[in-house]
Amino acid sequence: MMDVNYFLDDAQNSRQGQFELDWADVITCFDLFQTTLITENEKVLTISWTDEGFFKSYFVEPDTVLMKGYPGMVEDIISMLKHMDVDGDTMQYILKNVGMEEQMLNQLAMTQPMDVVINAYGERHYFERCKK
Repeated sequence: MMDVNYFLDDAQNSRQGQFELDWADVITCFDLFQTTLITENEKVLTISWTDEGFFKSYFVEPDTVLMKGYPGMVEDIISMLKHMDVDGDTMQYILKNVGMEEQMLNQLAMTQPMDVVINAYGERHYFERCKK
């Protein structure tokens, strides 16, 4: 099976151009420094390349197993939260109690536009400086 490790092994042993030619049928997006593809077990893998076209790093999108394993349940939870008109503090309380605060922070930092992440960090940095 061509899973994440299979593609990572291949990426580490080839250059970007060759890798993209070999796997054009599963690549969903590519540019000068990144290649995104979907593995046979439906993982979304993004590989980053150096300026010279060598393997640099990778990122695997968070699993969607929860949604697949519990059809309709995730949508029901979302509907309940919308109906409750949940505010940020309540959502943070929920995330904390399911042990997902740090995961959510990391996920948002990796998926939001960089200017949003930098602005949020700047606000926090300013807040911390003003507390002193």
